[in-house]
Amino acid sequence: MLKMMENIKLKSQLLLLICLSIGIIILLQIIYFSWFESINTRNYSQFLKDNLKQLEMKAVTYSKDINNIINITSFNELTFQFVNSQDIDDRLRLKNNMQVMIDSILLSNKSINGIIISDLDMINIGAYKREDFWVLNEVAKLYREGSIPRNQPTHYIFEGHESGKPFYVCVNKSFSSYQSGKDFITVVVYNADSFVSTVSGIKPNDNSLFLIADSHDNVIASNRAGLGPADVQQINDGFVQGKEQPSIAAFIGGKKPLAYEIPVETLNWRIIGITPDVEVTKDLSELKRFGALMGGIVILVLLGFGYTINKSMTAPITHMAHFMNSLGSNYSTRRFAIYSRNEISLLARTMNKMLDNIDTMTSEVVASQEKLYQAEIAKKQAQFAAFQSQVNPHFLYNTLDCIRSIALAREVPEIFEITTSMAKIFRYSIKENTDVKVGDELECIQDYFSIIQIRQSNRFALVCEVEPQVMNCLIPKMILQPIVENAVFHGLEQKKGPGVLTVRGYDSGGKLMFEIEDDGKGMPAETLSRLAASFAAWDVSEGQPVGRGSNGIGLINIDRRIKLLYGGKFGVTVNSSRDEGTKVVIVLPAIT
Repeated sequence: MLKMMENIKLKSQLLLLICLSIGIIILLQIIYFSWFESINTRNYSQFLKDNLKQLEMKAVTYSKDINNIINITSFNELTFQFVNSQDIDDRLRLKNNMQVMIDSILLSNKSINGIIISDLDMINIGAYKREDFWVLNEVAKLYREGSIPRNQPTHYIFEGHESGKPFYVCVNKSFSSYQSGKDFITVVVYNADSFVSTVSGIKPNDNSLFLIADSHDNVIASNRAGLGPADVQQINDGFVQGKEQPSIAAFIGGKKPLAYEIPVETLNWRIIGITPDVEVTKDLSELKRFGALMGGIVILVLLGFGYTINKSMTAPITHMAHFMNSLGSNYSTRRFAIYSRNEISLLARTMNKMLDNIDTMTSEVVASQEKLYQAEIAKKQAQFAAFQSQVNPHFLYNTLDCIRSIALAREVPEIFEITTSMAKIFRYSIKENTDVKVGDELECIQDYFSIIQIRQSNRFALVCEVEPQVMNCLIPKMILQPIVENAVFHGLEQKKGPGVLTVRGYDSGGKLMFEIEDDGKGMPAETLSRLAASFAAWDVSEGQPVGRGSNGIGLINIDRRIKLLYGGKFGVTVNSSRDEGTKVVIVLPAIT
C-alpha cells in the first residue's frame, strides 16, 4: 500500500487520508452517542475526577505553553537586538522581523489572540486593535504599581472593557534597554476556545455539569449554556457550606450531589464538576472500555497518517534540502537520486536537469568567453584605426611654410593668407591629442573658411552661434571641419550668388548639439533617403569604415566614428530640401 501511495499525487494522498479520518471520527461519534443512551454509570465519582484531572492537565499544559511562548518572545536574540539597537534602519528591520516572528506564532496557535512587545510608551509591536491598546493601558497600571515581577510570567484577568468581556493575559518583563533603561514588557492575550469545545463535549448525562470559571466568577467554558457569575457564586457558596452543599443541590438537583473543584493557580481558574446523586449509581464500565477502544483507534489512525505523510512528503523534501545545501562546487558531478513518481520526483528531475544545463552552459561560456573578448577588442581597434587613419601631413606643412615665405617675399597676399591658413589647419591636424576643445575646432573651421573666401571672392558668409559654456567641452578632433567642407563643396559652391553657412553649438540636457546649416543647393530626396538608411542600418559591432571618396571623410564615416566612440545614441542626422539648403545635426556627449 505504501508503494502505491508513493505513486499517487500528494494532493490526492492528503485528500484520501483526510476523508478517511473524518469518516472514522464521524462513525465513532455516532456509535459513541448510541452507546451513551443505553449505558448507566458505576463508579461515576472516579469518572468525574478523571475528567476534572484531564481538564486540569490540559489547563496546566495550556499554561505552560503560554509561558513558553511569552518566554521565547521575551528572551531571544532578535528581541535583545531590537531593544538595544539605536540605528533607525536596523531597528526598522528588526521590528519587521519581530512582527514576522509574532505572526508565525499566531498562525500556529489559535488560542493566542495577540502578542504585544511594548515599552509602555511609543513602541507597541503587535498592537493593532483598540482592545490591544486598552490591554496595554491596564498593563501600564500594573507596571506603575510594581506588580509585574521580572523573569516570571504572570496571568491576569482584565475587566471593564466596553465590550463587556473579560481579557485573559499573560505578562512578563523582557529586556531593558542599555541606553534608555526602559523595561520592555511582553503581553500575550489568549482565549479559551479550545476548552469551550472540550468541556461542551463532556456529556455523561443530561444532568451533569462541567465548567471552568475564573477568579472573578466568569464562566470560561461549560457544558451547559446560559450560566453566569451569579450561578458560579451559588456553586461557590455550596463548597463553603461543606458536605451537605444545599445551595449546589438546589442548583443541580437531587439531595447529595457529587461536586469537585480543582484550582489551576497559574491561570487563576477553577475546574468544577458536579453530578446529581441519582447518576452516581449508574454503571460506566462499558463506556470506559468503549472509550479506551475509541481512543486507541484514533491514536492508530493518527500514527498511520503521520507515518504516511512523513514517508511521502517530509522525508523526500528533507533529503532534497540536504542535497542542495551540500552541493557546493561539486554540482557538476552530483545528482539527486529519484525513487518515486509524484510531484516531488518531478521537482527533483527538474532540479537535475537544471544542474545539467548549468554545467553545459558553464563549459561553453568558459571555452568561448576569452576568444570572443579578444576578437571584439581587435575588431573595435581595427575599425577605429580605419576611421582615424590619414596621411601624415608633416611634409605638407613644411612645404606650405616654404610657399608662404616666397609669397611674403614677392608680395602676393592671397597666397600668403591661403598658405597661412593651410599651415594652421595642418598643424592642428597633426596634434597628438584625439580630443580637442570646441573652440580649437571652430578656429580650424574659420581657417578653412578663410581659404574658401579667397577662392570664392568673399561670396560666402560664415556665422558662428556657439554658447560660451560649450567652448571648453571636448570633442573628437576634425569632427566638424569635414562637415563644413562638405557643406561648402556640395551645397554653397553648387548655387549661384552669395551663400551663408551657419554653425550652431549648444547644450541640450547633457548632450552637446551642433547644427551646420547652409542655404545651398540641397540634396535630392533619393540621396537623402540613402544617407538616412546608411545611418540607421549600421551596427557598431559589425560595421566597416567606408573609404575616402570625393566627399572627404564624409558624413557616413563621421557618424560611424562618433558611434564607435560614444555608442549608438550619438551620431549624425541630415535634413535637406532641394534648392533650399541642408542642415546637419551632430549629437555628442557633453564632456569637459
